[in-house]
Amino acid sequence: MPIDVDTFEGPGWHLRRLAEKLGGRRSRLDRLDSYLRGDPPLPRGAESAQSAFRAFQQKARLNMAELVVEAPRERMKVRAFRTAVDSDETGDDQAWSIWKANGLTVEMADVWQNMLALGDAYVIVGADDDGEPVITGEDPRQVVTMHDPRRQSRVTSALKMFSAPAEGVDYAYVYLPGRVHVAVRPASAVPVVSTGFDGAGWEWDESRGGEAGEPLPELLADRVPVVRFRNRRGVGEFEPHLDVLDRINHMILQRMVIATAQAFKQRAIKGDLPDVDDNGDPIDYDGIFQSGPDALWRLPEGVDIQELGQADLTPTLLAVRDDLQHLAAVTRTPLSMISPDATNQSATGAALIREGLVFKVEDKQARVDAALIEMMSLAFLMKGDAARADRGRMSPEWAPAERYGLAEKFDAVAKAGDRVPDQYLYAEVLQATPEQVALMTSAARSAQVRADRSALVAAAAGARLDPTVARLSERRGVGG
Repeated sequence: MPIDVDTFEGPGWHLRRLAEKLGGRRSRLDRLDSYLRGDPPLPRGAESAQSAFRAFQQKARLNMAELVVEAPRERMKVRAFRTAVDSDETGDDQAWSIWKANGLTVEMADVWQNMLALGDAYVIVGADDDGEPVITGEDPRQVVTMHDPRRQSRVTSALKMFSAPAEGVDYAYVYLPGRVHVAVRPASAVPVVSTGFDGAGWEWDESRGGEAGEPLPELLADRVPVVRFRNRRGVGEFEPHLDVLDRINHMILQRMVIATAQAFKQRAIKGDLPDVDDNGDPIDYDGIFQSGPDALWRLPEGVDIQELGQADLTPTLLAVRDDLQHLAAVTRTPLSMISPDATNQSATGAALIREGLVFKVEDKQARVDAALIEMMSLAFLMKGDAARADRGRMSPEWAPAERYGLAEKFDAVAKAGDRVPDQYLYAEVLQATPEQVALMTSAARSAQVRADRSALVAAAAGARLDPTVARLSERRGVGG
């Protein structure tokens, strides 16, 4: 039975709205993804010979978009989670167990990459057959959400639409508060359209509850188990700077064209040469004036061959270098990551450039905090642990955005002396993980206990030996 997409607030109505939103942004996301993969639109050139020129053009593309994304992404690392039940410096073991069981150290790295490159990323929280939380990162070209206009952080509905070629079926999962509805259709090569989605060919999966759908766990009666991670302004890190990326590729192409065309110097003939021979046949001067180490040309009187000079590539090279510097500036990416020549800059200059990246990473961490908390809250609700699911008393522990060298760390520790608590030194100066802080604190306490015990033993031994030492001293004095 076809899906009803017209009944207001019905699951089919939500399916249509979400599908149209998903289809409407697909072309934009595909374009951004092409830049991320190093396969952006080819630079313009040789329009009359596109097929022959394509391989040449492809060599002119420099993948700077991935570097712009990876520079902050590599510094975004969660190392613990605190909850209302366990909020000490090492975080909640149950939260970290969920994190590790789902491989979120790697999974979330992919989520950050999608967020930074495409503007949005998603995770879906479910449960396995044993009731344990299952958290998966999702491609924004397959998942989309609707939000409460009064509170954008609240998801009111969500859709995941994808194809399973092995099964010959397309799936559409519609997530509403407390329920999930599953629609299917025979696999189709036609992508979801941005407007006019009518649900033709789609039917509700009767094995998954049909139009009524399937209920989520009771604790999720008013929640949608899909979380959006949104980048600043909802755009990719390099999206406002696509013109700069295209300009870099264009100038690289021009350099390659000039260098290739000038592999052999261009020659010109000055003088009056006949167009036809004595028989009236056209003269093939290209065949006559062939280059070669044993070639000898005989020219009529008054005819001269000139060899044209080569163009200077320096301005083109400098133009590309300037564009790379502009890209580093507008994206706050350290120039040393873009241009090897920048490694020779002063330490102060390098620190100032790196500072922009640190501030950007801290901004990204702050923006995704609420989404991470929502994700872990949903995971605990799936598990039936309402106490740990309290979002108001949950917080992620991030690895520092600024990373110090060993020399800097221990120099700071030496200068701090006894004026700063040990745990602060471990966490903030040495930048140890919560597990490392616990181990270092335990080791320090053990060392202090051993030192105190040794001091007590030495003091007790000294007290027992004092009279003996005194008598020996007296005897030695008498004997002397």
